[in-house]
Amino acid sequence: TEEELELIRDNTVDFLGVNYYQPLRVMAPRFAKHPDSPLLPEHFYEPYVMPGRKINSHRGWEIYEQGIYDIAQNIKENYGNIEWMLTENGMGVEGEEKFRQDGMIQDDYRIDFVKGHLRELHRAIEDGANCKGYLIWTFIDCWSWLNSYKNRYGLVELDLETQERRLKKSGHWFKELSDNNGF
Repeated sequence: TEEELELIRDNTVDFLGVNYYQPLRVMAPRFAKHPDSPLLPEHFYEPYVMPGRKINSHRGWEIYEQGIYDIAQNIKENYGNIEWMLTENGMGVEGEEKFRQDGMIQDDYRIDFVKGHLRELHRAIEDGANCKGYLIWTFIDCWSWLNSYKNRYGLVELDLETQERRLKKSGHWFKELSDNNGF
């Protein structure tokens, strides 16, 4: 109703947390859904695979750093440029122990992933986006509700058997990034 639309208009959010890992590319469905099928978001689209996309080969996810810039511009242009924060951004890798060299996980892929997203976030802020911060996913390897401990996401390696924690190369890089307020 018009009254409900007015209520929504008058009570918008004043801060937003955005989690971004990968784009969800979609296209119009090629076939009509069965009329008795449940009405889910997937009813209105089907996945689209972008030719030539960049892939996290350890996880099968597309890496599209510009996606964070696009989100920032969307918030700026369509949602009153409210304050927001990138509350989750990171990269999961299965079998990360294969990258151990001299006792440390050499996770240059994670450094490249984070650096690329931070560059796009910085560009968005330079272009007027009202982003107030960035939180990496995640500080330490953690349990995932999707895949338990199969993929590792952290700046700090967690040995599940001994509970020993070791800083990965990305952890050292992130400390430098924080100390220098940039790269």
